Amino acid sequence: MQEEMKLEERVFRNHIQRGPFQSGETGGRWRLISIQWPFVIIAVTAAPRPNGPSEYAFRFDLTNYPQWAPTARPWNPECATPLEDGKRPHGGPRVTMAFRTDWKNGIALYFPCDREAMDAAHAGWRTTHPWMLWSPSGDITQYLRIVYDLLNSSDYKGPRSA
Repeated sequence: MQEEMKLEERVFRNHIQRGPFQSGETGGRWRLISIQWPFVIIAVTAAPRPNGPSEYAFRFDLTNYPQWAPTARPWNPECATPLEDGKRPHGGPRVTMAFRTDWKNGIALYFPCDREAMDAAHAGWRTTHPWMLWSPSGDITQYLRIVYDLLNSSDYKGPRSA
């Protein structure tokens, strides 16, 4: 007997059928790789850089989506493992900080809309980066746009080992 789909998964599947996600997919900014609820793998396009990949995959934990913010980590979908530190995005201060490996063992991205980064220690982000905060009335593209912007900024230099 097939298990009934949770409401949070139905909401997510509805969101990825709507304009914002579809526009990003059609525009080549990101693509859905897989859904094994509550984990979703989405690849985000990166600007061309020497020895750099054309995209990075991220494994999202969407538990209690969209009420809880997503959390994501760079992922190797071929091996179904976290992306090796040397292959993570690197560059100037913004990119290096967002994709750091020395914070929570690299299990999450370090910016305001990631669930793991939304804690009392980062309360200042509410005033310094209000446009980056997760909103339960939004959808996964809130997060994807931030990642896409970082990977396509002049701050992005390629993978750490390049």
